[in-house]
Parts: sequence; C-alpha cells; structure tokens
Amino acid sequence: MSRSPLALSVLRYSGLGGSLLLALASVAVRHRLTALPLWFAGTVVLAGAWLLLGRRLAGVPLRWLLLTGVLWALPVLLCPPLESKDVYAYACQGSLVNAGIDPYTHGVSALPCPWLAQISPMWRPTPSPYGPLWLLISGGAASTGSLTAAVWVFRLVALVGIGLVGWAGHRVAVALGADPVRAAWFVLLSPLVLIHAVSGAHNDALMAGLMMAALAVAMPGALPGERYPQRALGSGALIGLALAVKATSLVLLPFAVLLLVRDRRWWPILRTGLLATVGGAISYGALWALSGYGFGWVNALRNSTPLIVESTSIPTGIGLVAAHGLKLAGRPDVGAGVIALVRTVGLALLAAAVTGLWLWAWRRPEPRRVMLATALAVTAEILFGPVVFPWYAVSALAVLGYGLVDDRIRYRLGFLVAPAALLILPSGNGLAAIYRRQGGVLDLLLVLAALGYGLWYLRRRRSARRSAAPEPEPASRS
Repeated sequence: MSRSPLALSVLRYSGLGGSLLLALASVAVRHRLTALPLWFAGTVVLAGAWLLLGRRLAGVPLRWLLLTGVLWALPVLLCPPLESKDVYAYACQGSLVNAGIDPYTHGVSALPCPWLAQISPMWRPTPSPYGPLWLLISGGAASTGSLTAAVWVFRLVALVGIGLVGWAGHRVAVALGADPVRAAWFVLLSPLVLIHAVSGAHNDALMAGLMMAALAVAMPGALPGERYPQRALGSGALIGLALAVKATSLVLLPFAVLLLVRDRRWWPILRTGLLATVGGAISYGALWALSGYGFGWVNALRNSTPLIVESTSIPTGIGLVAAHGLKLAGRPDVGAGVIALVRTVGLALLAAAVTGLWLWAWRRPEPRRVMLATALAVTAEILFGPVVFPWYAVSALAVLGYGLVDDRIRYRLGFLVAPAALLILPSGNGLAAIYRRQGGVLDLLLVLAALGYGLWYLRRRRSARRSAAPEPEPASRS
C-alpha cells in the first residue's frame, strides 16, 4: 500500500465503530432519547470514515477494501432493521401470497397478517406494488412462520443483490477502464447501502444487482464471449427479472440496447431491441406462469402514489410550496390538484430527460458515453419521480459508481450520498414527512440553483467558443 497502514486501519475501525453505534440505535429504537444520539453519532462517524477512506485508496487492494466492507456490515446485519419497517410489510405481503389472496388487490390487513402490528397503519390496506419475482420471494420468507426468519431471508436476498452488484460492476468498470477499487468503495461501502440494503433489506438491492448484471452482459468486453444474439437475449432476460422486482428498472432497456449494437443505424437497433424485449418477456412470463401474478402492480402503484406526499421528491416538494402559497391566498381547496399537476410535469420532464440522454448516447457509440447516459437516466428517476425514498438511490449508486470513469466526480458525489443516511430516523419516520413545507422550500431552492448554474455554464461555453473562433482576415487591397 502506498498509504500509511496505520491511517487505513484507523479509518477501517472508525467505520466499524460507527456501524456499532447504529446497531445499538436499532436495538434502543423504543427509547428515543437514547436511540437518536446513537443514530446520529453512528451515521456521522460511519459517513466520515467512508469519505476519508475514499481519499486514501491509492494502492489499496480490493481484497482489503471488501474485508473492510464486511466488517462495517456485520453489526447492522446482526441487529434489527434500521430506519425502515418495509421488510415487515414484505413478510406480510408474502403471507397473503401463501394464503391465496391476491396482493395486487388486497392489503396486508385482509388476512390479517400475524405481524400486522409491525406495519404502519397507512400501509396496511395498500396492495403490493412489486413484481412477481419479489412476491415469490416474499411468500418463501413468510412460509418460515417466523418474522425473525423472514427478515433473515430478505437480508440474504439483499446480500445476493449486493454481491451481484459487486461482481457485475467490477467487470463493467474494468471494461470501461475505470478504477474498480474506487468504484467498489463508492458503492459497496456506502452508508446508504449498509443501512438500507444490508440492515433494511430493501428489494432495491436485488433490483440493482440484476440491473448491473444486465449491463455486464450487454457491455462489450465485460464477459467472455461476444456472441451477439445470446448477449441480447441474456441482458433482456435479466432486465425482465429486475422488472419482476420493481418497475423502475425498465429504464435500463433502451440503454442496454445501445451497449449491444455496434451499427447505430435504426434497423440494427430495432432488431437488438426486439431480441432484448423477447428475453425480458421470456423471464417475466416464466415468473408470471409460476406465480400467477402478472402486471397487477401497475394499478397498485398508481393507487399508492397519491398516499405519499413528501418533499424527498423534488416535484412533490415544489407542489407542496405552491399548495401552501395558494392556501395563504385563500384557495386551500386546490392544493391537492396543484401537487398532482406538478408531479405530472415531473414525469413529463423524466420522459424528456431519458429520451434526450438516449439520443445523446446514440450519436456516439463509445461504451463510456452510453454508461454515463444510463447512470444519468437512472438518477433522473430520483430527481423527477413523484415518490422518492433514500433506498431508491441504491440502483443509481450502483450504475454511477461502476459506470463513471472520472474518480473526482465519483468522490464529489459522495458528499451528496453521505447526508442521505440522515433523512430517515431510526424508528423509520422520515424527516421529510415531519418537515414537509421546509423540505419543499429546499427543493425549490435546489431547482433554482440548478437552473442558475445551467445558465452560467451555457454562457461560459458560448464565451469560450467566441474567444476560440479565429479572427477574420482583413480584405486585401487590389
């Protein structure tokens, strides 16, 4: 190692100390005066050790880094779920599956689930928004008959997803010429992954793993063998499996097609897209036939979205500010409609952003450019989506971490990722739900700052082009 072994050891065990404090916070969650200081201190220490370690990775072997990640993960893995109770809802949805009750039309209170008391009252009557693969996993976890055993099943599945992210991401990074060690630091050791994937066992971990595997299959040179039809079918099949977990993974399909084709004319693109779609249809269709559940999650997702009005979503936050302004103006009756309208605008902007990114990547065939566009498209789902929770960022974190080549940009993004671990309290209550109006003001300020920066950047580029243009030669005299 080119860095001091002592400094690296201090950072390794500082992060372990932060993880131990978080584990204690999860145990003491019923005692707020004890849990909150432990949670805050543990998050700050863990995030600080993570960021400082990211500055000292020159010459650090991947094996040392992965062992550090295992040490950081163990305390939160062995304690109750932290910052979310979604894993209990997964188990109850699985009990519906085992009882033969359609989870796409019934909430977990229909059984009722034996672990109903662990779930927020708002979510008890809500149908499941997840795909057939996740319902099969939930049914298997619930069949253990023990909530503790069910949580362990979900955590093992999450660890499989994280393992897939690391395995496939390493190959993507090597194929792109990126540093796989720094990429692994950014993704696998991130406090966001440790808290929400390892401890919280969110299904986003499995989705992220399947997405990265699909990208590895599509990426030229990432895996042995270059047989085109098999790669297109395989990448599409993995995207179909990811879709059978959560719907947001579908954004990956058009970008995987660009990685697969070498000829950027429309017919090869359409042919490749058709092959990838067939692969996805086969894998999703097999799960549909096996489980009996198809696309019922579409209506469940549509009906559950209006229930979540939090400023972690930028469009929702701006809608909250607008609704409050209308309330002060004497029109509180139109507030809900304004929020729905701003959310619709956000979805339109998302569609425009994904389309623009795809066209930008299509013009130049370099895999690095396509991966950057893919990462930005997955991130756009978070920026423009109507509902956003911190664990939604796990898939974006994976694609950004292993798809970026510039180490400086990756490290700077770490300063945005680290505070996200503080958005959810150890009890599972979100700060955005408590401070909705203040969060909405912050969202508005962020949008204005982004617009201001964009205008400044465009003006700077225009000035640079003008200064670089050659001076016209004076006309010669005849």
